[in-house]
Parts: sequence; C-alpha cells; structure tokens
Amino acid sequence: MKTRKIYYEDPEIFRWKSRIGKIKQEGDFLLSLDETIFYPEGGGQPSDKGEIIGDGWKILVDYVFEEDGIIWHKGKKSGERFPKVGEVVDIFIDKDLRREYMEQHTAQHLLSAILEKEYSLETTGFQIFEDHTKIEIPYKGLNPESFIKEVEEKVNDFIGKNIPVSIYWKDEKTRIVEIPGLDVNPCGGLHVKNLGELRVLKIVDFYRKNNIYWRVEFVAGRRVIKRLEEREKEYKKIKELLGNPDIVEGVEILLVKIENLERQVKKFKEELNSYRADLLLKDAIEVGGYKLILKILDLEMEDLKHIAQRLLAKEGILGVLFNSQGQGFVFGSKVENDIWDKVRNILLSNGWRGSKEGNFLQGKIENPSKLIEEILLRISHD
Repeated sequence: MKTRKIYYEDPEIFRWKSRIGKIKQEGDFLLSLDETIFYPEGGGQPSDKGEIIGDGWKILVDYVFEEDGIIWHKGKKSGERFPKVGEVVDIFIDKDLRREYMEQHTAQHLLSAILEKEYSLETTGFQIFEDHTKIEIPYKGLNPESFIKEVEEKVNDFIGKNIPVSIYWKDEKTRIVEIPGLDVNPCGGLHVKNLGELRVLKIVDFYRKNNIYWRVEFVAGRRVIKRLEEREKEYKKIKELLGNPDIVEGVEILLVKIENLERQVKKFKEELNSYRADLLLKDAIEVGGYKLILKILDLEMEDLKHIAQRLLAKEGILGVLFNSQGQGFVFGSKVENDIWDKVRNILLSNGWRGSKEGNFLQGKIENPSKLIEEILLRISHD
C-alpha cells in the first residue's frame, strides 16, 4: 500500500503517530509507514531527518526515499527490542532542518524566476547542500560583481513584499508552486507559505563552472543568520589573533611583518647556501687539474641552483649536485671539451632528461648515486 504523505497536507507538522508497514534490515534498518511526515529526497531537496520511536526501541532516521509510492525511512536502531510490522510508533522530524530546506527551496524558485524573467537565464541545475544551495545558469558575458548586487536587490525587494506562495494540485500527478505575478512551476518540494518568511537572500559565490554554465551559490532565511553568526565568530577570533581592534590595520601590519620576515629568510638562505658552497669547495676532489664536486644534498632546487651558480664562478670546477628526488645540476667552469663530452655521454647513458645553457645543465635522473659513481670513475681514470 502506498504511503500517505502528511508533509504535503501540512509541512508544518513535525510530530505524528503512524503504523509500520514493512521492515527491511540491510545493515541499517529500513521501515515503511502507512503515513509519514518525513519528506523523501527528490527534486534537488534533501530528505528530512528525525526519529521513529517504538516500544523499547528507537531509530535515528538519516535518509528517506520513495520507491513505487512507498516511502522508506533508513537509520540506526538503538534499544533492546525490535520494530514489528503493524506496531504503532511516534515519529518526529528535525523541524529546524525542515524549515531550512523549505526556505532554500522557495528562495531558489524566486531567484530562478527573476533570472529567467529579467535576464533570460533559465536555471538548468539545482541542489540544496548542507551549508548552501546552488543553481546553474547558461554562461553569458557579464560583470559578476555588479550582476550579483543587482540580482540580490531584485530578489530581496520581492521578499519584502510578503507575497503568499500558492501550492495546489493541477491533477493527481502534477503539483504546482506559484509565486503570483512572477512564477508558476510544477514542483514536488516543500515551500514556505509567504515570501516574507525568507527574510533575505545572499549570493555567496558566483563563478564559471565551464564554458557553458555559471554556478550560483546562495543562502536564504535562517542560513543567512547562521552564516552571519559564523562570520562574527571568525571576525572576533581574527581580532584576537591580530591583537588589533581594526582588522584592516591589523592585517596591513601583519603583511609588512611577513614581507620583512621573507626578506630576512631570503638573505639568510643566500648566506647559508654560500657557506655550503665554500664547504663543498674545500671537500672537492682534485683530478687532473680540476676540482670535482659530486654530491647528493637534501635541498630544494632553488637552493641547489644558488650553490651551483656560486661554484660556477670559480675556475676549474666540475660539479654534479642532485637532491634525493634525482633533480639537480651538472656544471663546469673552464672545463675542456673532451671532458664535457664524457660527462654528456655518461648523462645520456643514465637516462638524463633536462635542459642545457652553456656549461650549466639542469634536469632529472633516476639514480643520481650511480651517476656520481660513474662520473668519478671515468674522470679520475682518464
């Protein structure tokens, strides 16, 4: 038998008595009821959440769906006893969540109607999420900032008119939601009775999803209040962290401090890398009039490059510096062509991939340790 949908008769009913029709247990419990106030997921609107309470047991309902006219309530059971078919139960829905969803859905109808009527932008996608609602509209060249401001003003003007929302059945299968003078649409979702209940709508994000659609994200009603409360907490925390009642001034001071610190860090790294280069030069291997510097260092490429460039300023240097990821530099100063040819052939035979600028090579190799051993062996024995 199909479930009687009390939520359509009155969406402001949050508590009801019903009788269990069917029971399934697939991990969580699945119950169908002969009557329900739980709205099932559908048409972009999430399902209600709440509780079903029986004799010695309770199910926390976290998802509701409809299948062949039967509405199933899914959730985890607690309590020693188990539900029974035919048992009379008390059902409760989360009324704040229900009202929140109703506000977002009606706000979507209003926003979409204004976008279509005023800008010829038809809504092609809609979904209510946990903290915002999104719609998608065809891409059209426009200025997002001025467009958002203009649309918000039009929507909020309508909200301020307190227009009643009319909901009726055109026939047994077609339910109509009408905002008089603006919009008439078939819809199976739940809505507020008056636009004034929305209080305000705020577009929180507006961006190109791709070359075909804009994505518009918004909040309305109690979600705007929630977001303002969250932002107020963040604002107070930022002021506390900055130690400054004026956030703009505090951030400007912080940015100056960061900039000064970055300069100091850069200077320190340059001095440190120069010191590292001097140490490598002291430990260099003397071979045939050249100083060989062959090392694997646990450093970033930027640091390796600075060290290599400092060493390159010396004469008679042949250097191979890599990090543990196999990225690095091969360089030489006043090195004869036959030596460079040997090094180049060794690099190629070891799978070298990279670029060359004179006697300064940058690239990547799979096994830098093997490369260094081979260069040392070949150069020192020739």
